[in-house]
Amino acid sequence: MTTCLPMSRIAALAVWVILAFPAVALSAGPEIFLQEEPETYLVIDKLEGMGLLPGLMTDDRGLEAREVAREAEKAEGTGDPFTDGMLRFLQLGAARGYDFRLRVGFEDSGDGQVPPNAQGLAILENGGMRMGGFFRAAPTGWLALQARGDILWQFDDGTIERLEETSIRLGWPQATLEAGKFSLWWGPGRHGSLLFTTNAETLLGVRVRNPRPIPLGGWFRFLGLFQYDFFISRLNDDDRPVPNPLLSGLRLAVKPTTWLELGASRAMQYGGEGKSESLSTFFDVFRGKSESPGSTPEGNSLASFDAKIRIPFRAQPVVIYAEFGGEDQSGSGFPNDWAGMGGIFLPSIGKVGKADFRIEYGDIFTNLPGVWYQHPQYPHRYKGLPLGHHMDTDAKDLFIEAHYFLLPTSYLEANLDFTQRDFPGPEREDTKRVGAGLVLWLTKNWRNETRLAVTKVSNENGISGADSTDLSFQLSMSYQSR
Repeated sequence: MTTCLPMSRIAALAVWVILAFPAVALSAGPEIFLQEEPETYLVIDKLEGMGLLPGLMTDDRGLEAREVAREAEKAEGTGDPFTDGMLRFLQLGAARGYDFRLRVGFEDSGDGQVPPNAQGLAILENGGMRMGGFFRAAPTGWLALQARGDILWQFDDGTIERLEETSIRLGWPQATLEAGKFSLWWGPGRHGSLLFTTNAETLLGVRVRNPRPIPLGGWFRFLGLFQYDFFISRLNDDDRPVPNPLLSGLRLAVKPTTWLELGASRAMQYGGEGKSESLSTFFDVFRGKSESPGSTPEGNSLASFDAKIRIPFRAQPVVIYAEFGGEDQSGSGFPNDWAGMGGIFLPSIGKVGKADFRIEYGDIFTNLPGVWYQHPQYPHRYKGLPLGHHMDTDAKDLFIEAHYFLLPTSYLEANLDFTQRDFPGPEREDTKRVGAGLVLWLTKNWRNETRLAVTKVSNENGISGADSTDLSFQLSMSYQSR
């Protein structure tokens, strides 16, 4: 017999705290959408790399609009018009109690492949329209609502309708309860992360976190700012080895100084049809006991550790980051099949603050093949796609990207993405993707986004000679009331 005790207890506890202490129930705010607002996250990365926004912790995303605006207000007045323009852009996220965006666009792809980090939505094969948008509101100081969705109309094959991040938030900056559909991105990687990214569809569940980092005191003062994030969700996609399992995750992070951020993340999957979902099972999976030699597998767990360092060179600021993670826990709970990723980000190129450059590399370097994301009963996947890095199992990925800002809100983008994957074999699959884009705010309310990509795949799915080349194009126009 199964039960949802973990999810119900977490929700009940959070609601009790909010009702018991209404005087401190303040400022639960909506988030900045990772898919809809890439320019906002890029601006945050640039400003953080320049030494601004020191009160933010940016490796647990999506970030909350109010908290980002609050930090941007503290930093305004740098004396540089371009930098101050980016800070004012971030402040728009909290300028009103609500905002909404309506979007319509055209797209076309030769084979309808799903791009990396697209929440599982393919670019429409043989052309079609993509419409959608979002709505965000904070009607009171302790309540926030948000909703985002897409309607895809394929010219020769009907429509696809999907609700994305849609949830209700209760609480205050140090403890916010969220229930509904949400996206996770844990770690400093910006093109990929090992445990959770926007590569797969949004999750439905309950989440408790602190959008505003908590300053630690006493014996723990040396750890600086502290952030936590815990969620539990039900994976209800078809064709899983164990239907309808629970997926849970925990992330803890600290920021000892303005130039260092450290984090540790854990993902656990257990329960489902015919399986135990008790608290004892949860803790068995958490401790790695269920994956000890000779035990009956009752779940799957992954863990990762990450660090981000900002080197404040006056002539050239640099941000360096890395994440290492493991699958297959031993009886001690310590991972033994490893993967890693890391990168370098230049928030400016010398004195050219309008330009930036990033290079990022990921590698599933475990000696045991077919492990990462491929647990026989509880694969770390959702609706066919990895919940973590898009490179997938037994793969390497090199990503290079540069931007040049035309305005503090608008930029040109160029990127290269090379992926080599040995799973499932027998041949190695090679994917080369070259992309370019333009994000342009024409006015305060009107936004244009244009993207073009060429993708070449050799030995697709490990099949010798299965080669293809695809050209994809996306064009959208949005109106945002704010």
